[in-house]
Amino acid sequence: MVVKFGVIGLGNRGSKFALHSIIPHPDFELVAISDQNESKFLPFEEQDVVSYTNYDDLLKDREVDAVFIATPDDTHAEVVLKAVQAEKHILCEKPLEVSLSKISEMEAALAHYKGVFLVGYVLRYAPLYHKVKQILEAGTIGQIWLANGVDHIHYGGYAFFHDWHREKKRSGSLLLQKATHSLDILNWLIDSKPVQVAGLGGLEVFGEKGAKKKFGAPLEKNLHCRSCTFKWSCEESLLNIKKYKNIEWQKNWPDDCVFDSDVDVDDHQALLILYQNNTKLTYSLCQFSAFYRREFQFFGTKGELYFDDERNDIIINDRLKPETTVIHVAEQAHHGGGDDEMLLDFLTCLKEKKTPLSNLASSAVASRLVLAAEEAISQNKIIEVEG
Repeated sequence: MVVKFGVIGLGNRGSKFALHSIIPHPDFELVAISDQNESKFLPFEEQDVVSYTNYDDLLKDREVDAVFIATPDDTHAEVVLKAVQAEKHILCEKPLEVSLSKISEMEAALAHYKGVFLVGYVLRYAPLYHKVKQILEAGTIGQIWLANGVDHIHYGGYAFFHDWHREKKRSGSLLLQKATHSLDILNWLIDSKPVQVAGLGGLEVFGEKGAKKKFGAPLEKNLHCRSCTFKWSCEESLLNIKKYKNIEWQKNWPDDCVFDSDVDVDDHQALLILYQNNTKLTYSLCQFSAFYRREFQFFGTKGELYFDDERNDIIINDRLKPETTVIHVAEQAHHGGGDDEMLLDFLTCLKEKKTPLSNLASSAVASRLVLAAEEAISQNKIIEVEG
């Protein structure tokens, strides 16, 4: 059985997933792509695919069995609802959406949907996280009462703050865009639902405040790295980053100025979360880190467990004995091997009519937690998580 895929949205995630995961997979065939920007079709010139500038036409294509939706976050509900009407199997990039009302709308539309609906919380499928899940479920460190998670994101300045993610009206926040990966995996590992959240956040490095600190005053509107006077002196310039760090997020990535006064998403946040089972979680997200790493720590009645996805070592310290166990999980490509395992789950669910590991219910919990966290930050108080 070969499943024929169409990809809607050819930004960084959509194009890479199509090229590196769908096309090489023996059980899937890429037959159609869609993006409003025709230049996004160039990497697929050698592929036998149909290209559409209107995704409605892709959904009408009878050759397409399933769709991968990788459009901006605030369009997910619109595209998913149309994919449901077209009776396509759906793999939707996380998060579900940027508002509670749209999440509820999606839940209503998908309540009795017979097709597969999987949300791209890909860490649930990565071998490193699966190994940690097995260790925690075995009771190796006992009952967990405290956990900690930190997202070190070094590409805020050369990715998120140059494109549509930088405005709340499009992305909601970078908690919703980035933190939901880690918060979803923490929900899964803690094995409980979040009920309360408090938080603090701020925009200090980028945006107008960053411009005042770096240049002494706000900058003029609509500056772009490739034509900017400061393109070789500003450390956030895409040209400078490529020259000195040899980093290019994606060819022709948007180059809007990270110091623009329109930037209004926080560049760092800290959360405190209470779960139904009385576990407490502290979580931090930094968009101006020196390196990229997710790290997690769990404190149990029998010991502590630490791991990160850079070194891929799981370190277990016994609380009552002088014993330390280190388990190394081999590094794998494409989200730590999660992309391939996610596609395998998608195929299994399609064949056996099962519910995916990353599903509508678990994804709604992650999104509602983040939306409550945003409210907690804006109101500076503890917020009950809806649902």
